[in-house]
Amino acid sequence: LYYYFDTKDGMIAAFLDRAADYLSEDLLRVEAEDPEAALRDACEFLFRTPEHEYAGIAVAIMELLSHAPHNETLRAPLLELETACLDALTDIVGAGVEQGVFRDVDPRATAAFLLAAADGSTGIAVALEMDVVDDLRRGWMAYVDSLLID
Repeated sequence: LYYYFDTKDGMIAAFLDRAADYLSEDLLRVEAEDPEAALRDACEFLFRTPEHEYAGIAVAIMELLSHAPHNETLRAPLLELETACLDALTDIVGAGVEQGVFRDVDPRATAAFLLAAADGSTGIAVALEMDVVDDLRRGWMAYVDSLLID
């Protein structure tokens, strides 16, 4: 692999670009025609289990995030990935607010909270394989339920 890349960071950045493409494509495939279903589908995708097909990639990305503040080569593709996820979630929540499905919440703040929670869940549920997958699922489901207009 080093044959194709000048540095280890370059190789990792290429991996991140590819991983970001796959993850973003899957998340962006979620349609916002039914915002509640779209948000639930997005959460199912983002709150990974150890068995999830992208679990290993999610752990690798989580580990690389710790290097981002000190490594611009890694920071750029990581920022692109997180921004794409945040934007997709923001669009879903925004559509839900506009359609009267969700309460009048700040779509960006709601999306940021869900993304941060999902990113954190990767550490405890996937990397450490703590027995919290069902707890996390109940938690994000209750949060999504709390967004709904009664």
